[in-house]
Amino acid sequence: MGCFCHKSLLPLGALLPSLNISASLALPGMGVPLGLSAYLNAAALPAEPWMPDPAWLALPLPQLQLSMQAVATISAMASLRAQVLAQFGIDLLVPGQAMAMARIVATLNARLSMMASLNFNPLAWLELARLNAAIDQVTLALSAGLLLPSPSMMLSLTVPGGIPMPRWTSFLALLKALCPMIAATAQLNVSLSATAELAAALRIMARLSLPALVAPQLMASLTAALSAVASLQASLGVSPLTLGLPAIQLRVQARLTALLPMLSAHFGISLPAGNLLADLLAMLLSLLPQLPVVPSAFATSTVVNLAMQAQALAALNWQVPSMIPAVQIGLPVCALAAQLQAALAITAVLPSPCGSGCDAAKLASALAA
Repeated sequence: MGCFCHKSLLPLGALLPSLNISASLALPGMGVPLGLSAYLNAAALPAEPWMPDPAWLALPLPQLQLSMQAVATISAMASLRAQVLAQFGIDLLVPGQAMAMARIVATLNARLSMMASLNFNPLAWLELARLNAAIDQVTLALSAGLLLPSPSMMLSLTVPGGIPMPRWTSFLALLKALCPMIAATAQLNVSLSATAELAAALRIMARLSLPALVAPQLMASLTAALSAVASLQASLGVSPLTLGLPAIQLRVQARLTALLPMLSAHFGISLPAGNLLADLLAMLLSLLPQLPVVPSAFATSTVVNLAMQAQALAALNWQVPSMIPAVQIGLPVCALAAQLQAALAITAVLPSPCGSGCDAAKLASALAA
């Protein structure tokens, strides 16, 4: 049947006051890890060292004819199918199973309709989680030697496989363009050469109809807040909502206070005091080298081998809609359910009525009417 259980949001409702904290975070020196995080993100670091095969440069990689917008739409449809199947056990490609997903959306709407007018702003949690994640990232980069890399590491970053990174630019652009389509075929369980099967699966996904969301902005805010809580919990090893924001902020502040002198010592500069602490980021960034993007996440031997089998995908020149309403509905529902599980250990969606007080059958009847 599929039901976003009426009991699932009860714990969340009790925690809303603890999550609904809009005060902006202002900790001395917090701009330092945030700025260094941006520097690392620009190079996709930290990452495993990229060790390409120089022979890849001679490979005739297929070149997609589909537009970036078409690829994004196809990727989103495939991702929806994969997420719904993984989270709810519902295969949107199987006739009849799409109705179960529609029931999930309808029952979620019923739960959120009672909160739809809530002025919910979890900014404090979002900023605290972002700062803590930046501290984690910078700490990892420090331990990996990625801040002021050694000559040998600098060589591996800028001359991978013994070839200067600029010579890899065209190869990486072609490979990166193919990656979403390769992933989409896997998520839709069709082979790289079965374009007819791919088209059939996408037509099914494009016809999917789901009820409109009653409170999309609230859903997005709740999902972001729960994601922040889950991130803090995974990093700090404690329950943020049990301890409360002030206690978690003290823990993150202690981590920040410990990180700043580590950075100043690593870079061999004196730690500024007082208001001059804001100058530390500029001092550190001035010492850091420019780094190319490290493509270890997608430019692997497996992906390269799959790309060489994707000639049929490269030949496609389909006209693909820029927006599939069901995707814009289904993906946020999956995200909220996933974050309820990650942050609060709540299995929000049940495969069948839970018994006492369940209104799923009534809501399903209204949906079918």
